[in-house]
Amino acid sequence: MSEAHEDRSITRKEFISRSTAGAIGLGLGLAGGVQAQDSSQPKRSKVVLARDKSAMTPEGQKDPVVAGSLLEKALCAYTGETDAVRAVGRFIRPEDVVGIKMSVMMTATHPELVAGLARLLVKLGVREENIIIWDRDIAGRGIAGAYQRDQHFGFGENSVSRIINDHATALINFPGLKSHWLSGVGGALKNWCGAVTNINVRDIDTPYSIHGDSCADMGKLAAIEAIKSKTRLNLVDAMQPLFEGGPQVNPAYLWPYGGLLLAEDPVALDAVGVKIIQARRDQHRGRPWPVNPPAKHVALADTRYNLGVSDFDRIDLVAVGEEEGRLI
Repeated sequence: MSEAHEDRSITRKEFISRSTAGAIGLGLGLAGGVQAQDSSQPKRSKVVLARDKSAMTPEGQKDPVVAGSLLEKALCAYTGETDAVRAVGRFIRPEDVVGIKMSVMMTATHPELVAGLARLLVKLGVREENIIIWDRDIAGRGIAGAYQRDQHFGFGENSVSRIINDHATALINFPGLKSHWLSGVGGALKNWCGAVTNINVRDIDTPYSIHGDSCADMGKLAAIEAIKSKTRLNLVDAMQPLFEGGPQVNPAYLWPYGGLLLAEDPVALDAVGVKIIQARRDQHRGRPWPVNPPAKHVALADTRYNLGVSDFDRIDLVAVGEEEGRLI
């Protein structure tokens, strides 16, 4: 074994060791909180990265069975459960009305993953009519809603989706991973742009001015009280991320990573996503190729809005599945 490979293995063991130790006091529960921690110590967050490259072929074909298995493995790895239905039950009650905020933009959330999540919710006991899958002002219900959306809920006086304000008792955030010409990287924090209206790139006459300074203030969306209080889980579809440009897609910058990220902490989740995008950019060029613009909003969501942990040294990464091409 090479010295470099040995160092990476030790790092992964350290991550898993920390996560296992933290799991003793895991407070996943239905309050949606991060694991219980000693308040005298710096806050830590846990992120699961599950990978199976066979979930996505280089041609872009998707295997729904493998995608569903990837989701189940991620849930079980995060919660310590051996059954995915019990795992999702750590976050959702059968009586909940669950809003799943996917992304339908160019690098959309793969519906196979969203449908897999909806199936687990149904097995838990959530009624299909109480599963609302949406982006912007178009939604569908139940498992079929992952593929077909034809209902409109509109927005409240606060410009936030009525799904969030008036219907959902629990939210699951489920975007795709991509680079973005405005914010550097799009992930869990940026996905809430599709849950509010009256926003524009120039930030004119809007209650949510988020585009200045490379979208540094993006965290204010996840900090909206109805969103913050109802969000139980964040997932990021990294089956086929985009690592340059975006949201417009140049196929030359897509790659079949076959990954799924999962955490309660959206900031830690995005911090890991930035690491993956940056590593792929460097690999592609064979030299450093910084994310441009830098994803300032991730750190500020931590320091300005107290939404989670952005310091990678305080993130316990649990890697599940294939190691080859993990990049992190």
